[in-house]
This record gives sequence, structure tokens and C-alpha cells, in this order.
Amino acid sequence: MDNITWRPPVRRGDIEQLLFQHDKPGVIGLADGTFHSYPSVGHVELRDALETGWDIYGLCSMGAIRASEMFHMGMIPWGEVAGRFCRDRNFSDDEVALVHSAEAPYVPLSEPMLHLREFCTHAQKNGLLTDTQANTILYSLKQRWYGDRTIANFCVELKAVCTDKKLLDALLAATHDFTPYRLKQADLISFVIEHPWTEGARK
Repeated sequence: MDNITWRPPVRRGDIEQLLFQHDKPGVIGLADGTFHSYPSVGHVELRDALETGWDIYGLCSMGAIRASEMFHMGMIPWGEVAGRFCRDRNFSDDEVALVHSAEAPYVPLSEPMLHLREFCTHAQKNGLLTDTQANTILYSLKQRWYGDRTIANFCVELKAVCTDKKLLDALLAATHDFTPYRLKQADLISFVIEHPWTEGARK
């Protein structure tokens, strides 16, 4: 990872500034970005970067959204999350939204709907939740502001629908490590490990 320069979540004007700072085009891996506290990264600045020869991969969150919107202009979707946005035009932006701390390391303070949905999918496959229970939980969470979609509130939802103590205990235990359900992080890790921007990795 020595050849990667890590930057904070992208906001409006960051790509324009990057182009100004570099004489030659390079590679941008666009993952997370602001959209509430600051204006989100603009389509025009991304278009300008693409037109001047930059390779831009979109993944995880804001990057996945922009990749689905600008695929026709040359932006490259990467990972499961970007794939979902590209395959399903009804897949909403709030699925990947979260609240995080204002300063590095930008600690998450809520959990994206996408990850909570993934947890429920695994629970259904493992017989811990019925389809009706999962749908009830997800419907309730979908009505909430994304900042209220915390694991603590998720556990409240689990307790409300699951009356079997053994199953509930298993569900609550599974929430102690949410790593298997965090698709955004998995996409970023695979991007860094597989480094598709290098010549040998290109397909």
C-alpha cells in the first residue's frame, strides 16, 4: 500500500483541486464522501478528471453511487456495492449512508442500511429469522433517519420480533462482530489488495 495516498472522505472541489496539483493524470479510488455536512463531490469535476485521462474507480459508498451514475462516461465500478447500484436503479443512496465522527479516523456512529440488510439475509439463511420477521425489521429501519440505524437500535428491533429466547440469544451474539456483513469495508479491502489499477491486474 506504499503507492496509495489516503485522503479524507471526498467533498465538492476535492477532485478539482487534485487535478490542479498534478501535471499528469493518475488513478483515483473514490470510496466515501460527504453529502450532508458538506456538498458532495460534483459530477462536473469527475467528468473533467475522466476527460483529462484519469482512471476513476467508484466503490463502497459515494464512489459506488457516482460510478453507477457515470459509468457511461468511463468511471469504473468496483465491488459488490457498486455492482448493486449499477444493477438496480431503485437501490437508494440511503442504503450506504452513515454518521461518523468529524475528524480522522472518522469512526462510524451508525450502521449503513446495506449492512443491516446483509445481517438479516444471513440470519434468514441460517434459520434465525423468518422472512416475515426480517421484512418487519427492515421496513422499520428503512423508515428511520440513517443516523438512527445503529446496532443498538437494530438489537431493539430484533428483540421486538423474535420471541424464541434461544434464537434471540444467537442473533444478539452475532451482532457483536458485524465485520462479515460490512460490504463496504470488504470492497475497500479487496480494492487495495487486488490493486486493479496496476498493469498486471488489468483484465
